[in-house]
Amino acid sequence: MELTQLEEILSCLKGERTLFRYSRDTYALQLLRDYIGAGMKPAELRQSPYANLLHKPLVKSVLALAGKGALKPQHLDWIEAEQTALNFVLTLDQWGTERNSQRHYRQLSRTGYQLVLQLNFANDHQQQYQQWIKQADCAEFSYWSHPVVKTGRYETLAWVRIDLDFAANQALIEEAQSDWIRRVKSAYLQRYHPQLTEYRERVLKPYAQIWDEAALAAAIRLIRHDLGIKEIFYNSFETGNLMKGISDNLPPRSLYSDLPQKFAFKLTDEIPKFLQDLRHTQQVLRKQKQGARWYKLPNKEFIDVEEKAAA
Repeated sequence: MELTQLEEILSCLKGERTLFRYSRDTYALQLLRDYIGAGMKPAELRQSPYANLLHKPLVKSVLALAGKGALKPQHLDWIEAEQTALNFVLTLDQWGTERNSQRHYRQLSRTGYQLVLQLNFANDHQQQYQQWIKQADCAEFSYWSHPVVKTGRYETLAWVRIDLDFAANQALIEEAQSDWIRRVKSAYLQRYHPQLTEYRERVLKPYAQIWDEAALAAAIRLIRHDLGIKEIFYNSFETGNLMKGISDNLPPRSLYSDLPQKFAFKLTDEIPKFLQDLRHTQQVLRKQKQGARWYKLPNKEFIDVEEKAAA
């Protein structure tokens, strides 16, 4: 997107801080809450794109509350409130370039700017972290060339880069990444922080288990509820790497296959509208034998339209 548009978004949404609580699998409750509206019969949900979520123990508890009646948002709220959650602080930033020659270096599907959602540790983690890792610099386990908080006010666990187009009513989740998790495992850094193993096992472990879920759940909430965008795409591994010009040091495949599939994203040959007319998109289409593919999150309004068209 253009820088002026991004700056407008940041000026509207960039506040003091946004607290975000997350526990494992509560993304399923969030997706169902968005899908069912005022309420929906479980039988209808079993025929929906979110049917696989109904097998999760957390969702089964919700269905038990609904009984033979419709599943309603308050059922989801009650179960979510009972979960023990990790605390985070969300912040927003920007990433990108106006120079086409820098597009691959910045790993962008198109030249321009992107919104960055940063998932930061809250104070409860920071207190424990500082007990184990003493005299650490700010962003100690982050790469400073990446879109992380560098002021020392927060430590960034993970971030999500988002490109979007309000006219098309579409957003693309370009990247989800965590330097912190990977670098804490580094044997190289162990020499500087002898208690790194204890910190990793006693403090960081629960965060390491859910960071990707939490980051994607927060990004979807931002896109749908704060930005009001309904269609959400997510890069697949092969197409995303080609679009961003990544040929070595490839990202973990699971972040561009297992993670979106967990959230019920479906593979599609539909191209986000703001990428369709780009020359390098056409080049990627020719390079992939079966064509370029993205993931797309099911949305009830668009599913209804497609079903009526098919009828």
